[in-house]
Amino acid sequence: LAMIGGRDFNESKYNRAVQAIRQPGSVFKPIVYTAAVDNGYMPCYEKLNQPIVVQQADGSRWTPSNYDGSIGGKTTLREALRRSLNLVSARLVQEDVPPRQVVHYARSMGITTPLDAVDAIALGSTGVKPIEITAAFGVFANRGVLVSPVSILRVEDRFGNVLSTASPQSRGVLSEETAYIMVDMLRSVAQEGTGSASVSQFGFSRPAGGKTGTTNGCTDAWYITFTPQMVVSTWVGHDDPSMNLGERQTGSNAALPITVPTIKSALDTLGLPVQEFTRPSGVVDLAICNESKMLAGKYCPDVVTDIFDRRYQPQSECDLHKNARSMIRESAKTKPGRKKIKY
Repeated sequence: LAMIGGRDFNESKYNRAVQAIRQPGSVFKPIVYTAAVDNGYMPCYEKLNQPIVVQQADGSRWTPSNYDGSIGGKTTLREALRRSLNLVSARLVQEDVPPRQVVHYARSMGITTPLDAVDAIALGSTGVKPIEITAAFGVFANRGVLVSPVSILRVEDRFGNVLSTASPQSRGVLSEETAYIMVDMLRSVAQEGTGSASVSQFGFSRPAGGKTGTTNGCTDAWYITFTPQMVVSTWVGHDDPSMNLGERQTGSNAALPITVPTIKSALDTLGLPVQEFTRPSGVVDLAICNESKMLAGKYCPDVVTDIFDRRYQPQSECDLHKNARSMIRESAKTKPGRKKIKY
């Protein structure tokens, strides 16, 4: 619908939207999580939010950390994406969806730039073109269908005769179920996570997903958001990648305040109605035990509801809490100062 490649064409004819190759940082994580979801790892799947050490091919060691330096215990994929936890994403690539698989999904979703099949791909270490990562997010909104961006709609001669026209090229690259589950997880990001300022500060209350991205030293800042009708992304940075944006100029602080007012204004100006994402029949809500991640039984003390692809939903009822005694034991564990009951 629109593209801005720089501040002033007279100053620079370099179109950053289609020519720049910049590190995406955490805006690449949804591709990693897509690979996981499409292979059966549902939003409630847990990984340890703990430090890891990766021995690299050149003999060096890679020791990623979370942006805020935090660590924690078992963390669901939904929570990890909501908080953009680097440690969980790195473990996911190291243990569940190997780098080559992530590269495969990135290619299918329209990323054409060279991608290094290394563990650091979990954190968006390899450069992408802004227009391509934007189109990749369109796959989520478009029920798994990639539409390649088109910039020239038609060619006319000097008399106005149409010599040729262009039509969008599209192809299905994800199942509707995977696309919807990713939409649902990215809605958690936009409403309650690193992109929550879109609601709390800018009042963007439409159903929308989003993802922030920040590279080392705040060199690149990103925010990509989407509704069922539109995707808008912003990259903020200097042409010289050795220059940074300044302290705390993250995706949520530098890019989100540009992206969200833009999409709000565009949707309102075009008169597009508030629209929900289409949920496929293959996605179901299930009540599960928060400890075992199995179907909740009547004695499970901590029950949560999450969405699942029918193909990968749990089939068995929780076997950790089979009677009232197990429920009492769990309750005793979680209440400080309460005497534990022995059986």
